[in-house]
Amino acid sequence: MKNTEHFGIILALLSAALWGLFPVMVNQGTKSIPPITFAALSTLLAAIGVLFFALRQKNLKQLKNKAAWRPMLMVTLSVVIIPYILFFIGASKTSGVNASLLLLAEIIFTLIFTPLIGEKTTPLKLLGAGGVFAGGLLILYNGTLAFNLGDLIIILSTVTYPLGNFYAKKALNLVSPTIILLTRFFLGGLVILFFALAIERPAGLGRIIIDHWFLLLFNGLILLGLNKIIWYESLKRLDISKAISLGLTSPLFSLAVLIFFVGEKISLYQWGGLMIMMAGVYFSAKRKSVDPQTTKYAL
Repeated sequence: MKNTEHFGIILALLSAALWGLFPVMVNQGTKSIPPITFAALSTLLAAIGVLFFALRQKNLKQLKNKAAWRPMLMVTLSVVIIPYILFFIGASKTSGVNASLLLLAEIIFTLIFTPLIGEKTTPLKLLGAGGVFAGGLLILYNGTLAFNLGDLIIILSTVTYPLGNFYAKKALNLVSPTIILLTRFFLGGLVILFFALAIERPAGLGRIIIDHWFLLLFNGLILLGLNKIIWYESLKRLDISKAISLGLTSPLFSLAVLIFFVGEKISLYQWGGLMIMMAGVYFSAKRKSVDPQTTKYAL
C-alpha cells in the first residue's frame, strides 16, 4: 500500500508538470484559434491518441460494461464539456499566469465536496490544500489584485471538477483509465464541436488545422491524452483530495515555462507564493490517503 501510494504521488506530480503547460498553450493558442473550436479539436485529437492506447491494451470490450456508462457520462459532462468550454473561453480573455493560477479554485470546491462522499477533513488535509491555494493566491496577487471576466469564467470552469473526479473514481472500479478517457474525449469532443459550429461558426477548419497542426497535436495528444492517462493512474492510487492537491502544483511548472521561455519576471510575492505552495505539497504528500472502501466512490 505504501509503495503504491508513493508511486501515485510521483504520477500526480508528473501529471502536474505536463498540466502546467496546458494553460500556457491554451492562452497562446486562443490568440489565433477560436476558443471553443480549439477546445473541440484538441479534445478529439486526444480521443484519437487514447484510442491507440486502448487498441494496444485490447480493452475496447470494456465498453460493453453497462454499469460503467453512467459514471463515464457524468465524467464527460463534469470534466470535459462544461470545464473545457468555459476554460478555453476564459483563457482567451486573460493572461497565461492567471489562466494557470485561477485553476487553483478547484481545491476550494474539492474541500466543500469531498466530506459529502466520505473523505474526512483532517488538519493535514487543510494544511496541504490550504498551502497550495494560499500560495497560488499570493502569486496571483503580486502586489495588486485585478480580476476580469476571463478570470471569473476560469474560476467557474473548476466548479464541476470534484464531481467529475468522484465519478471517475467510481468508473475506475469498473473499467480501465483508457476506456474512461476514450469515452470522455470522444463524446465530449463531439459535443464541444457542436457548440463551436453553432456559436463560433469557424470558417476553414482545414486551414486552422494546417496552420496550427503542431499546437493542436501537442495540446491534444500529449497535454490532454497522455497526461490524463497518467492522471487517472495516480487517481487509482490516491484519494481525491490528495491527488488534486498534488495536481494543483501545476502553476509551479507554468511559471517555470513563462519565466524561462516567455521571458516573464518573477516578483518577491511570487517567490513567496512558490514557497507556500511547496509547503502545501509537503503536507499533501505526507497525509495518508483514506481507505477507498470507507468512501462513497467504492462499489
